[in-house]
Amino acid sequence: MFTGSIDAINRYFTDNNWSDGLAIVPPTIERIQEFLKYTDHHDEEIAVLPSANLRATPWNIAANGVMAGCRPEHMPVLIAAVKAIGNPAFRLSMSGGSTHSFVHFYLVNGPLARQLQIDHGQGLIAHSTNQVIGRALGLIERNIAGYRIKETQMGTFGKTQSWVLAEDEEALNQIGWDAYHVEKGFSKDANTVAAANSTVWGQNLIPATSDPEKVMQLMAYGVTRGEMFASGMIDSRRYLLVTPGVAELLTAGGYTKRSLIDDLTKNSRRITHEWAFSKVYGSFGLVLGSFEDELARSMKAPGAEKGKLPPWYPRLPGWEQIVTTPAVTRGKLQIIVCGDPNRNKVQTLAGGMGATIEEIRLPADWDELMEGLGYRPLREFSVKK
Repeated sequence: MFTGSIDAINRYFTDNNWSDGLAIVPPTIERIQEFLKYTDHHDEEIAVLPSANLRATPWNIAANGVMAGCRPEHMPVLIAAVKAIGNPAFRLSMSGGSTHSFVHFYLVNGPLARQLQIDHGQGLIAHSTNQVIGRALGLIERNIAGYRIKETQMGTFGKTQSWVLAEDEEALNQIGWDAYHVEKGFSKDANTVAAANSTVWGQNLIPATSDPEKVMQLMAYGVTRGEMFASGMIDSRRYLLVTPGVAELLTAGGYTKRSLIDDLTKNSRRITHEWAFSKVYGSFGLVLGSFEDELARSMKAPGAEKGKLPPWYPRLPGWEQIVTTPAVTRGKLQIIVCGDPNRNKVQTLAGGMGATIEEIRLPADWDELMEGLGYRPLREFSVKK
């Protein structure tokens, strides 16, 4: 227990490495208990989070949510997100303390995202709701998973705050594409949180053509250049954030999500000589022997072929003899429609560790609780065909 002024509490939490250094809301018992009203989970273990291997429970999840400035009704999202990163398939022990500065991000889908005003439009990750939920998950990584700078969070240049986004499911409905969670086997009206990671943020592609094939080729260029490591990473996951206008243009040109991913996979290729160079001299991957030895192995690797030079390279004499290697396979590409609907932008996020998705479990009296806060019923936020 600690008693003191707001300034004293903030200093105490910062000195004990419980805070990210920004001002916190004191996690009083009363505030935590208010959060617990918004979940049917009680004292059970939600997950065990490496590297500290501490138990994440509704109580300590709520405490971090309070500190971050979340509202009590954000509690079901926080619990599902903690389940997602606690799943061994997420590989938190690899990305959490990595020297590569992985940033964790969370995609919320379903009517709940719209009811809670988790933003999918212009400036989405800076929206107030998205910010506080992302901050809470960053504090959970610090206080329950145990990732603290200069101790166990070993990002060479640090890592940015975890962040949250939502998908523009109304825009997806209009163009006939499935939302991310539907592609993963959930119903359209299911509420889910997907957890992923990236080492890349902020590199926009700006399609300056109305030719759908050229837009696809530009996206393939971004996939190839937006890799997990600047020195190269064959077949790391890529998440393509696509604004609704670009998605609409591609649909009008005959693309489905599936056919777009197929064409992106075919066109996203690296010159094999470059790939070998990055492995040998960029300290990525297992390298046995000299550059010449590694190049010879890469030339014989599955997928390495002559005559498949990406469209952005010039066809100079002898180009047919250049060997290229696929930069990504079909299962590692995900398309998320979001962002400013008035802008023609595509952004590639690249991450190589795990990815998971969890359904958000709401308490039985959710509608009653939300009505008391002035929210409309959840059913009114379903996307209508």
